[in-house]
Amino acid sequence: MASPDERGKIPLTPEALEEYRRRLFAEKVKLNNEKDIIDAKKEDLERRERELAEDRRRLEKEADSIAFKMKEMRESAEYERKRLKDDKKYLDKRRKIIERAYAMLETDKESIRSSYADIDRQKKLLKQMRNEKTEQSEALRYEKGLFFRGVNSAVALKKRYKDLMRIYHPDNMCGDKEMIIKIKDEYEAIAESFGLDTSRRA
Repeated sequence: MASPDERGKIPLTPEALEEYRRRLFAEKVKLNNEKDIIDAKKEDLERRERELAEDRRRLEKEADSIAFKMKEMRESAEYERKRLKDDKKYLDKRRKIIERAYAMLETDKESIRSSYADIDRQKKLLKQMRNEKTEQSEALRYEKGLFFRGVNSAVALKKRYKDLMRIYHPDNMCGDKEMIIKIKDEYEAIAESFGLDTSRRA
């Protein structure tokens, strides 16, 4: 039997030593493989951490951009709300002005209708007065033949003259200058027969 070595162990045979070496090498390879796997996983974790950090920074930028856009949208919405409120006030004022204008227009329409009615009444009255003038003129000519026929005194002559001048005076609505001339001519011709001086009348 072999004597023990300095450590008190029994020396191994070459076969056992070779087997032990093979096991050590196999364990070393296994450990190396496991180390490579661990390193690969570590690299993968580091890569994923970098990706997560990059995603986090990207998300933070997007969140900041979204927050800025939301702020702009809120400001724009507030501005639009104020503008719509101002527009509503302006439209309310314009609506009131238009309503007043329509009311004034209706009043003007009534006034115009009333004016047209007055004009129609005046036209009818003027037509009636002209018809009456024509009837009076025709009646005088039919009954008397001439303006002063049948007058038998200077007083009646003057009275008839004044009445005729008042009826046909140009300032009247039914005035007739030609009739005035004819009346004057006939009056002057008849006045001499009653001893009236027509020169003083001029």
